[in-house]
Amino acid sequence: MTITATIDEHEAVTLTYNRMNTTSNLGVPDAADFADDLKSTFNPDQDNIYRDSYNVLVQPEGVTVEVHPHSFPIPWQHIVSVVEQLKA
Repeated sequence: MTITATIDEHEAVTLTYNRMNTTSNLGVPDAADFADDLKSTFNPDQDNIYRDSYNVLVQPEGVTVEVHPHSFPIPWQHIVSVVEQLKA
């Protein structure tokens, strides 16, 4: 399984999840703080994060990013690589 995160010229993030023959995409608009929000979920006291354009929901297995009406799971072991891709 791989998760790829890219930022376009409009500061929107596209998350792509590839596993075996399955691909899933989620666009996160207005995502200037998205990498910092993801990184903050490693703080044990961090609750869910609600933004105007997206939510980051802390789950036992990782986080779920919601852009209504869609969602995208990011397991804990992939959060660091997603943050690094967004900060590069």
